[in-house]
Amino acid sequence: MDDKKLSTMKYKVLKVIIILGVLILLSGCRNRGGNTGIHVAHSPSWGVKSEASSARYIPEEKAVEPELLDYKSKASFTSLAYMEDLIPPGSQDYELGTVNAKFIKGCYYTGSTSIPFLSSFAERWNSTTFLRRFINAEELFERMNTNVGDSLTTETIRGKMPMLPGEIELAFKDSKSRSLARKLTKMLSTIDYVPEQTEKMAELYQELISIPCSTPELLPEEEIERLQGEFWQLYDKEKYVNDITAIQAIRRNEETPANDLTILGNKLKHRYIEESDFDARCILALEIGCCGDPDAIDYLGELIENGRYSKYLLEVWLSWRLLAQSEVFGISTFSEIPDNLYDNARLLVAKSFLRHIDEQPDDNLAKMLLLNLTFTENIHRAGGYYGNEALGAHLYLRNGLFLPDSSSE
Repeated sequence: MDDKKLSTMKYKVLKVIIILGVLILLSGCRNRGGNTGIHVAHSPSWGVKSEASSARYIPEEKAVEPELLDYKSKASFTSLAYMEDLIPPGSQDYELGTVNAKFIKGCYYTGSTSIPFLSSFAERWNSTTFLRRFINAEELFERMNTNVGDSLTTETIRGKMPMLPGEIELAFKDSKSRSLARKLTKMLSTIDYVPEQTEKMAELYQELISIPCSTPELLPEEEIERLQGEFWQLYDKEKYVNDITAIQAIRRNEETPANDLTILGNKLKHRYIEESDFDARCILALEIGCCGDPDAIDYLGELIENGRYSKYLLEVWLSWRLLAQSEVFGISTFSEIPDNLYDNARLLVAKSFLRHIDEQPDDNLAKMLLLNLTFTENIHRAGGYYGNEALGAHLYLRNGLFLPDSSSE
């Protein structure tokens, strides 16, 4: 596929522009001017003699290890252990997409649509879920047919998109969208991987996403603009963790030694376990993840599965997904990218938002965050040797994501 086709297929999934600038991360993993370099510890000074070294040998200081605490998280399918067991180790016959296919159920919203807000949410959530699922299958189709290591064959490896019974009817309300969606899924499994046919599929996809929703917007544009201007005051974390600015200053500095990050993570883990406030727990778990602690996936996962609401749950889900992809499923262009698994967790977060909005219908910040959750794109699979977006996004998670002074970039 040429660059124009890729632009059409991958980066026009959203029916609306991401509302918060901080979420542009998953629409392209751009370096937004922050410190995104990988810290490399200093190497030993080989051959350098001094009075101290000539007198006695001083071994290099042992790296600090993440502390193992006597704490069992309540994460189930979002836990590190559960996800690690999904892919058989060393299996040469493993087929990409196998894990993703296990989690189709649980991506779509099937709850109440009895009031206009829920009806509007359901239409946007379900149509966007289908579009993301199609993009996942299309990118895998593209990747399997652009294997630069196999130049001896041009035979097309067909794409496929495992589907639920009645999925298209669940995803779209109108007959035209349903017809286009059926044509798209059929094309994926029947076309040859040649420009003229893939371009036709891209044009059909563009036609589908151009069809407007039939229900009203969740928030008027002027209210979204007002919330944008007040976002960092409304999202203030110091109300729950009073030293958050100092914590973030340490972990976002690329010159912070790895040992210092680990020490910080160990301290935060103790605080997380002892903390009872849900908002504070969300903030602490996010910071533990930025310190590179392996327990962060379980902490973030149990918050997602908890069912309680926090304005920080969108950020929790984003962080959990990036850590899960980076640490469990991999950063390669040939890694499994189980978007359906991630969307099962996404829906749990959405339901927490919906319960909160039902109790506090005037909380427009929650509605705006729910919109961002709904329209945040997949972790994209790049072509060639460039891996998937998780690597760059994981670095950005530590140094630029959801930090106040990046909001205007």
